[in-house]
Amino acid sequence: MRPRDLLLLRRRRGRGDTDLGSNSDGLMDILCNVVGVMALITSLTGIFAAGSALNIQAPMQQKTDRRFVLLQASKEGLWNLQPAVEQMVKLDRERAQEVNRCNQLLAPERETCEQGLDGWSRQQQVGPIQMRVSHANGLIQRNGPPTVLAADLKQPEGWLEQTMRQLAKDRQAVFVVLENDGFEVYRAIKSKALQYKVPIGWEPWYKGDPVYFWGNSGRNLTVQ
Repeated sequence: MRPRDLLLLRRRRGRGDTDLGSNSDGLMDILCNVVGVMALITSLTGIFAAGSALNIQAPMQQKTDRRFVLLQASKEGLWNLQPAVEQMVKLDRERAQEVNRCNQLLAPERETCEQGLDGWSRQQQVGPIQMRVSHANGLIQRNGPPTVLAADLKQPEGWLEQTMRQLAKDRQAVFVVLENDGFEVYRAIKSKALQYKVPIGWEPWYKGDPVYFWGNSGRNLTVQ
């Protein structure tokens, strides 16, 4: 599959739009399967994974073919972003199916179908996470209380320990969106990840910034 075919499937081509490929895989499908290109972009920085592996930059050079889950850390606690990401995957797949359905039609039916998709977007609240996806991009943003309070992270057989045990069993990695006041929470996550030999990566994040999902920007994942 060509790299350009791994980008976010737009609702149409032409009319001044850049050719971003015609593959039926939406960006969220690519993210869900850790295949192709995944990028999370904010005003601060981005994360990038290509192929079927997480490509690692500093502080260590290594690779892992494991799928990963997303968490967010601040001084208040830990947010599990994964349910919102998975819902975004589902909605983006539905969007891609509608795009492809229009592409299979002949004019003028295709134009009418495309007009019906103009402005397509979906927004949902998934627990404490707001999720939105459109033709252009997707985003998730925490707007509720933490999944786990900072004071509860070290509880024996608590959420964090059970999650890391399951990730180890499933041979998955964990990636932390790390706010500037969340280092103590990150240390607790890292400690439990190391205990269960779960690969862990992180990226600094401005507090309150949403996590955007685009098609062709970013850089390698930092995994320790």
